[in-house]
Amino acid sequence: MRAQLEAAAPACESWGVVPSRLHEALLRSYRSGPLPATLFLDDLVLALACADGLARAQRELDRRASERIAQSARRVDPSAAFAEEVRQAVRERLLLGSEGGTPRILEYSGRGPLAAWVGVVAMRLALNLRRGVQPLSLDERLVTGLSVPSPDPELALIKSEYREAFQRAFRAALATLEDTEVNVLRLHFSKGLNIDDIGRTYGVHRATVARWIARARERLLVGIRRQLMDSLRLGPEEFESLMEMVRSQVHLSLSKGLEP
Repeated sequence: MRAQLEAAAPACESWGVVPSRLHEALLRSYRSGPLPATLFLDDLVLALACADGLARAQRELDRRASERIAQSARRVDPSAAFAEEVRQAVRERLLLGSEGGTPRILEYSGRGPLAAWVGVVAMRLALNLRRGVQPLSLDERLVTGLSVPSPDPELALIKSEYREAFQRAFRAALATLEDTEVNVLRLHFSKGLNIDDIGRTYGVHRATVARWIARARERLLVGIRRQLMDSLRLGPEEFESLMEMVRSQVHLSLSKGLEP
């Protein structure tokens, strides 16, 4: 194993991975047998750096695996929205440890190219996303969240009276958001990830994530307001009361409507 560690030394230095971590990874993967004749050591070091949350390593992984992920998604569903959904699912699966566990990218053993391994993960996730009953589209899931019962009788009356207009406005406003904005909202409001977790997923600073969430939410509210102004004939006071309800319900609507 000494030869492999020496060969991987430049990659370890480049990505800031301590050689002992590579040694541990090799022992973990090949404890029951000899090392393969061919090992993609540089890719294995990159995977370790990604697991450590190194932003530039995760960007490099995106660069290398992007086309493989897209190909896997297209085999199941050719739409751009589905490709982005698969891409996000791959990020979550590989870079975020579930319930405090270790990132799944640590399961990569270096037997083959990292990009090809990620492509296999993407295919499995794409099939899972389409298995069984066809899931509701993302905008339909969002709008469904608007139907959550309210304990406040007045609020319930408003929601009942304007629900259809509200749903149309929500749909139209949602369509103006970018896929990344919708995914960030889903991670934050539905899955409960904080800005640090999302930052590690996308390889950006937490302040950037905070700006993304605030901007997406504000764009959603502005879009809803614009649509409702065009479709409802209300006096200024009544309209502002409705918008207060909209603002108060957006968090709950996103939380319920963005559930997987």
